[in-house]
Amino acid sequence: MTETIRPKIVVAMPAYNEERYIGSLVLKVKKYATEVIVVDDGSTDGTSEIARLAGATVVRQTRRKGKGTAIQKILNKVKDEPPDVLVLIDADFQHNPDEIPSVIKPVLDGFDLVIGSRRAQARKTPRYRRFGQKVFLNLSRFLSKAKLTDSESGFRAISKKAISEMHLKENGFAVETEMIAEANDKGLKVTEVPISNIYTGDGSTLNPFTHGLEVMSRIMTMISERKPLFFFGTAGAVLTILGLIAGVRVLQIFSQSSVIPVGTTMISIALVIIGMFSIFTGIILHVLTRRQV
Repeated sequence: MTETIRPKIVVAMPAYNEERYIGSLVLKVKKYATEVIVVDDGSTDGTSEIARLAGATVVRQTRRKGKGTAIQKILNKVKDEPPDVLVLIDADFQHNPDEIPSVIKPVLDGFDLVIGSRRAQARKTPRYRRFGQKVFLNLSRFLSKAKLTDSESGFRAISKKAISEMHLKENGFAVETEMIAEANDKGLKVTEVPISNIYTGDGSTLNPFTHGLEVMSRIMTMISERKPLFFFGTAGAVLTILGLIAGVRVLQIFSQSSVIPVGTTMISIALVIIGMFSIFTGIILHVLTRRQV
């Protein structure tokens, strides 16, 4: 009778000032994990001490550097001896640890990145969060072409192959979208599974408006880097059209009064020049990025 070899499962979580939940969460995920890793992102409370007492391997950053940096530390830590599955879960207890087997199963079946989708329980999500999630999802779909329903979920599983091939750069929360884009760029297999969501009311210390703007700005930066022809070309086309419309208005005024409106003329010329410059910038960057592939 052959003994079944259990896969090596590492469950890891970035944490910032989560002393209220971190101990219970570590204890709950331990029954599914070979190892639990907590990256303390510069907490000022007892997060590190409690996580360590609960049995986690703690990596502490002396100052807050962002969720993306914490995830990069996790990936770097496990790359030398990569597990069969790396599970990422948020440390604020907004994910159900008992759903870990559901999230890791597709990886064991051959997928490289599995996202825990909260869409099935969208009604439990505050309305402002649903709006933000929809905006980010559409931007993520454009960026990666992945047919997902929840691009921002922090509950996800990563294969050994993905651990070695993904190289992340984002420091903040946009890392979750970057991860999907990276998987798409590397030809990795991506899927999602339904999960529940638990909103505790005190789980996030971030202002949702400023947080949303920060994530959106970073996603737009990623789009400009990965799809420069679309980004700069669209902006350039819009500016050029506006400049031409202003130019038509200049001609109308001149034909009626034989007077050239200097202000409108200057605006028209400036818009056309900036628009054409943006279009050519997009074309050049597009050629350069295709040569790097």
